[in-house]
Amino acid sequence: MVCTKSRSCNRRRAGSVLIEFALSFTLLWTCLAGIFQFGYAIYCYNALAIAVENAAAYASNVDFDATAQTFIAKIQNAVVFGDPDGGVTPLVPGLTTGEVAVTWTTDTAGAPQTITITIQGYTCNAVFNSWTWNGKPFTTVRYMGVWKL
Repeated sequence: MVCTKSRSCNRRRAGSVLIEFALSFTLLWTCLAGIFQFGYAIYCYNALAIAVENAAAYASNVDFDATAQTFIAKIQNAVVFGDPDGGVTPLVPGLTTGEVAVTWTTDTAGAPQTITITIQGYTCNAVFNSWTWNGKPFTTVRYMGVWKL
């Protein structure tokens, strides 16, 4: 049907424009929200990976006391706070020392060979979704420090 009067054509177009705007805005908002969530998850994972790698560099030279195992708390603090002595604000939002696992391998004499630092059960809470990482990120380093009996 062809519009002969301009007012009636404008009303029909105004209704169509409103519907098109609502549909396109919903699609655009959904895409932007998804991009934000994905970007925030990548940010959290990258911050975890950097914290684990930095703590692994520290762990490769920390004094290894197999009996008391005080080095574990120092390594966990290095991951969470960036300081072996601890801190107040974690480097990654919501990360706790309980979510940092420290394991090691030894030779037949009990001397440490490697130390592995792993994130277990950390949940990254984005706006609409959350991701939980178990066993990732992780780093294994060869031990080069002092072994205390």
